[in-house]
Amino acid sequence: MHIRLATPADATDAAAILALTILFRNHLERTQPTDQEFADFIPRLLASEDASFFLSYVDDEAVGYTLLHYRDSMWVNGKEATVEDLFVDPAKRKHGIGRALIAFALEHAQAAGCVSACLDTNEFNLASTKIYRDLGFNEHSRRWNGRQVFFRKSLGS
Repeated sequence: MHIRLATPADATDAAAILALTILFRNHLERTQPTDQEFADFIPRLLASEDASFFLSYVDDEAVGYTLLHYRDSMWVNGKEATVEDLFVDPAKRKHGIGRALIAFALEHAQAAGCVSACLDTNEFNLASTKIYRDLGFNEHSRRWNGRQVFFRKSLGS
C-alpha cells in the first residue's frame, strides 16, 4: 500500500477520485450528487489551495481516499483541517487503509501549518470512530450538552 497527495496535473488522480466518490455515494445508498456533478466538481477541489485529496493505492489500484479542507478558525487560533470524507472500498477494508490515510493526511495538515483537525461522523460508524480515537481525536460533543448534530440547509433552487 502507498498513499500520496492527489494533484490536478495527474488525470489518473481525478479519475480515481471520481470512481471512489461514486462508490462512496452508492455505499451510502444516495443518488446525489450525480456522477456528472462529481466529475465537474472534483477538478475544482484538486486545484484549490483550501483542499487536499489523498489517495491510497494497493497494487496500483486506488482503493481509498480522504478529503481535507483548510480554513482559519478563531476557535483554535489558527489554521484548521476538516476531514470531509474518508472512504475505503468495502472490498478492501480491514487492512489499515483508512487509518493510514488519516494519519498521512494529518501529517500533511500539520506540515501545512494546521494547529487542529476536526470532523464529524455517525456515532454508529464504529470502525471510523475507533480510527479517530486511536489517532487522538476527542469527542467534543460529550463535553457539552448532548450529541453534536450536523445541520445542512439547501440554498439552491
